[in-house]
Amino acid sequence: MRPVLLCLLLIAPLCIAAPLRLSLQSEAEQLQFHYRFDDSERSEELMFSIDNSSLNNHFRQFRALKPALMQQYLWRDLREHVAKYPGVRLRRLAGKNALRYELESRDNSTLLKLDTELAQLLVERRAYYLHQYYYTELTLPWGTKVIIPDHQRLMQDSLTDLLPVATAWHKKLVNITTRQSLAMLTNWVQQIPYQDLTDRNNSAGASFSPPLRLLQENRGDCDSKAVLLAAILRMLLPDVKLAIIYLPKHAMLAIQLPTAAEDITVTIENKPYLLVDATGPASLAPGQISTQYRMYTESGQFGYQLL
Repeated sequence: MRPVLLCLLLIAPLCIAAPLRLSLQSEAEQLQFHYRFDDSERSEELMFSIDNSSLNNHFRQFRALKPALMQQYLWRDLREHVAKYPGVRLRRLAGKNALRYELESRDNSTLLKLDTELAQLLVERRAYYLHQYYYTELTLPWGTKVIIPDHQRLMQDSLTDLLPVATAWHKKLVNITTRQSLAMLTNWVQQIPYQDLTDRNNSAGASFSPPLRLLQENRGDCDSKAVLLAAILRMLLPDVKLAIIYLPKHAMLAIQLPTAAEDITVTIENKPYLLVDATGPASLAPGQISTQYRMYTESGQFGYQLL
């Protein structure tokens, strides 16, 4: 089955969280973030500063994936490899959705050998280009093979840049329980405005915002917010296991924490994980998700990536 690009689309639930208030102020070589947001009917504040160099260089190599451009790179690689074999002709065949080609040679043994080499080369170089631009492939339970942003690498490689954010949150959460901390963090991320692209079918990864870009633009979609929340949790709770959950047209976090009877969970590698939907604008506590997604989590119809 031909790989496709996974487009994550959220149908917004009805219970809407109050929007946060954000003010940005440039100071020397930093940008100061000052948030005011509501939490449990109480007003909260959060402040941190991030270096301009971090903001400007944060995942500059991440961009919308363009399959046609990747096919051009792969075609170049194939031609360079075939050029090592005198008397062999490589011809590209028409096709928009896949790289198709034909080999010609009078030596059948050379053709068989080269055909095997090119097949392996395509696998290796395709994986290389996806990795270079922070993408990965995933096969979902319903049989679809998708190309998505590599959320695990994006989260891990965001930790240094997000240290000022985690430090500011650590000061606020130092005297409360892990579950209370998770609820407060989730509520803050949910109140960041939801980014809705009108043409997700052609966005090819353009909808994903790496964490600092999300904070600076003050908007993000479901997997962008999930990665931001996961990165902060990774620094504050380094021993807690995390996963990103892929549902049809949606993504959320799963966290291995003690659960209560009323919590909605999924089982990953024989362990229960608490579901956390950071998307918003719905205000959903950890362990609660929209009813439209419960049919998938309860039946095991979800993909996941450990973070």
